[in-house]
Amino acid sequence: MDWQAEWIWHPPTEKMDNFYLHARKVLVLDGPCPNAQILVTAGSLYKLYVNGEFVGRGPNPSDPSRYYYDRHEVGGLLRPGPNVVAATCHNYGEAAHGILGQNWGRGAFLLEMRDGPGGRVLLATDGSWRVLHAPEWDQDAPVNCTLLGDFKEIRDTRLETPDWLDPAFDDSGWSAPPVLGRPPIEPYMKLVEREIPFLGGERLFPVNAYWDSASVTYAWRDDWEVYHEQSLVPDSRRDTSGKPARAMKTHADFSPSILLDFGRIVTGYPEISITASAGGTLDVLYGEDLRMIRVDRFILRGGPQTLQPYNRRTFRYMRLLFVETPEPVEMDRVSIDSDTYPVERLGSFSCSDALLTRIWEVGCTTVQLSMLDHFVDCPWRERTIYGGDVYAENLIAHYAFGDPRLNRKTLRQMFAIQYPEGALPPYGPYRGCDGFYPSWSAFFGLAFLDHFALTGDRAFLTELWPALTRLLDWAVGQMENNTAYLIGDPAEGGTFDAWMAGEKVQFAAWSNLPFTVLLRRSAALGTPEEAHRYGQAADRMAAAIRERLIDEDGLCATWPRKGRPAQIDTAYWLWAGIPDRDEGRGTADALFGPSVTPITTPFHGLFVTEAAFQYGEDRRALDFIRRYWGSMLERGATTWWEHYEEALPKGLRAEMGASLCHGWSAGPTYSLPAHVLGVQPLEPGFAVVLVEPRPGDLAWAAGEVPTPHGPVGVRWTCNADAFRMNLRLPTTCRARVSLPWAGLRARVLVDGRAVPTTIEADRVVCDVDPGEHEIILSRDPS
Repeated sequence: MDWQAEWIWHPPTEKMDNFYLHARKVLVLDGPCPNAQILVTAGSLYKLYVNGEFVGRGPNPSDPSRYYYDRHEVGGLLRPGPNVVAATCHNYGEAAHGILGQNWGRGAFLLEMRDGPGGRVLLATDGSWRVLHAPEWDQDAPVNCTLLGDFKEIRDTRLETPDWLDPAFDDSGWSAPPVLGRPPIEPYMKLVEREIPFLGGERLFPVNAYWDSASVTYAWRDDWEVYHEQSLVPDSRRDTSGKPARAMKTHADFSPSILLDFGRIVTGYPEISITASAGGTLDVLYGEDLRMIRVDRFILRGGPQTLQPYNRRTFRYMRLLFVETPEPVEMDRVSIDSDTYPVERLGSFSCSDALLTRIWEVGCTTVQLSMLDHFVDCPWRERTIYGGDVYAENLIAHYAFGDPRLNRKTLRQMFAIQYPEGALPPYGPYRGCDGFYPSWSAFFGLAFLDHFALTGDRAFLTELWPALTRLLDWAVGQMENNTAYLIGDPAEGGTFDAWMAGEKVQFAAWSNLPFTVLLRRSAALGTPEEAHRYGQAADRMAAAIRERLIDEDGLCATWPRKGRPAQIDTAYWLWAGIPDRDEGRGTADALFGPSVTPITTPFHGLFVTEAAFQYGEDRRALDFIRRYWGSMLERGATTWWEHYEEALPKGLRAEMGASLCHGWSAGPTYSLPAHVLGVQPLEPGFAVVLVEPRPGDLAWAAGEVPTPHGPVGVRWTCNADAFRMNLRLPTTCRARVSLPWAGLRARVLVDGRAVPTTIEADRVVCDVDPGEHEIILSRDPS
């Protein structure tokens, strides 16, 4: 794109980190401009306004070398005569403030208004704009998250600039911005347009409220610090006052507070509507549980006002702590504008076990909260792209929502920061991460191959295939440099350069088995030369894993041996599909025995479940889901936790600092429809659908799986005499149906007619054309 706008910012000051900037420009129009669009971005963030109306916020977090801009339709907000276009921008700083190397880049703002796509430029940032170092934010506020480098917000609303969003406001006392140059400028060397919809969601309210008091008292006593707190809970049966909630300081040694429970974890932009105050200080604390974190401080100017932090907040509980309130503070509403990737739940799942149905549903909520401008590990803490997380989240989100765009965008961002050697950083989207572990590189590659399997998007496969082959060639090179023909790890971690230079002294399942799968799957898609190179490497790697990492009991461990085998290592071994059927079933049985150390994170639970299903241990897989995820529900989970051990004493929760909403933890939301309904792509994009239900001990299951062709609907019932299934296929795809049967004789009726079948591994297999069908598998009376 040929930008006419120039990057601008504020004149240099003594400190430029954690910098909030107001920018504005008046545009005089002769007539209406119904097709007007604003193209805008900022380093790091912007909130855009036209004539005082909030337009949107952005941009996507991304590495400055490939930086996003947004396009907003604003024609309906413009009018003949003077108009004001304004933004409040926030810049973290030129260098990262967190240990993950996120959110760095110089302060900069870029905006261009055009009269429709490709139309004439109506307005562009340049030296004629006016800017102000926003005085209401305390620039010395400390970092809130040392991983992300996010800042707390301390905001003095007494210092806000009234009416600055009005076209008539006099900005002559503001500064002229320094012009940094037209794109490209360092470090924003390439600008790309946003490729996903804007985030959004519904406004949510608390479901309960609690107050703190300095003493035991009765409602009619004047020293009760909080009144009518239930008025903040819509439709609360306990609120009969019709009055605003009120808090006041009646004891010099005590600060009253209201604890608001939103019922489950939410993410977005909270809003506190104050109807009356005479000033004071309000601290806002947030928590996924009752371990509250003090994040925001608002110093009140007095009178009605609406408070909202600039940046995202994630929580279930919000505490309003009235540190200093010279007069009562009255509030009529506390809410949050939800802000996640907009998806519709196109997938569905239910079954004869209500617990499994509930587990599937909680997973949908969990993964959606981890779908922001890209897949993130969690919405509360890092909000960062991780390889293993993306692998799991892509599968889960596709089966729940059927929207592939977020995964495509996430992968583009990560392959854009690929190391020159071919490996990928374990997390992003920014360059400069300070750690490396090869398995996350492999999982990015697997998420890419899954994307093709689920969508059939060959253009995207072609686009990133060269980057994938660089990753594969790096992995093969690492194996060829070791006599073990495995990817080894140094004794200590560190940066990628340190990892590459370190002597490889240990060999782990999690560093090798994902690459074995990636190499084998890539060989099936590559050129004949690539198929030979990667297929041979996968075979040699599998043989080396069997020789070095598999013990005499068939369990997988690290090499050199360290303690007893871990459940996850053996699960990886089975998930990779290397053992034959008989060996694998024996190992799958041992997977749940006392010889292995149990998993401590639900991410690993995905592989335990997949391993059991892959080797026919369907009942074991379902029992594991019930026990592991079900016991989290018993402990009060409303979304799935980052870490969890079944052995935790009753009443204990996850450890301090662990996320209680982690997208990678929602594995059953993929596994249940993929295996219990049995719907999987047999050819890319579900051109041919595999329908292979695994009932375990269930009497029935039903649901839909989204595909590019439309939903595949399945409902089956199972008893000792027959397996009955109603199958609905889109008009453009057919299915291979594989039904569970251990009997000696069986017949299959499709829409009342007998069809040819084959027997494959104790299952009865037939082919089915598009359309709606009734399929019955029963004993053959002959």
